[in-house]
Amino acid sequence: MPNTKRETFYEILGISRDFPTNGIEAVYLRELLFWEQFEKAGSPEAKEKILELTRAYLTLSDPNKREIYDSELDFEFVLLDGKAKDPDMEEAYDIYRLGHKKTYQEILGEFTKFKGEMGDTLWVLKKTTIYLVINLLLYSGIVLFQSLLHQNDGEPSKENDFFFNLLSFLFLGFSGIGYLLFRFFYLPKQLKKRKESRL
Repeated sequence: MPNTKRETFYEILGISRDFPTNGIEAVYLRELLFWEQFEKAGSPEAKEKILELTRAYLTLSDPNKREIYDSELDFEFVLLDGKAKDPDMEEAYDIYRLGHKKTYQEILGEFTKFKGEMGDTLWVLKKTTIYLVINLLLYSGIVLFQSLLHQNDGEPSKENDFFFNLLSFLFLGFSGIGYLLFRFFYLPKQLKKRKESRL
């Protein structure tokens, strides 16, 4: 299979993906003026370039169309025409499409859904890790404070040992209960809001 490579609309206009929408018209008009001069001179490539510029401008200057286009670009190995950037990926795409009897848009929809679910999983993992690290640091602080007191007092007293053992036990107990509440009550509510904001 031939190795096809097409420019994205951003590359056609010569702008970055985070370029502000309200500045696209000025870029388009500047490029259009440049290529119209070549078209007047009889350049056949200029007409094609003007069509590409106009197609890119009409898509990227409209916030809704741009959002849809960006979501398709995130499906990285697929080009604007649904072809892959290299022969192996193109073949894999064709095999998947033929095997699953799905259109490009359906495959893209599944990928978008998968990307959202993967993002949610990573978000939960990140929040859980932060919670556990904070608890670990707090517990380390308690142990460090206890060891400093023992070092300053010389012989540790039974009252101090009992107090710190009780404090450690209570901290670990509340930390465990806090984790269960955090993981099974707080995070699911936040996750639901996250999913609703994507719809």
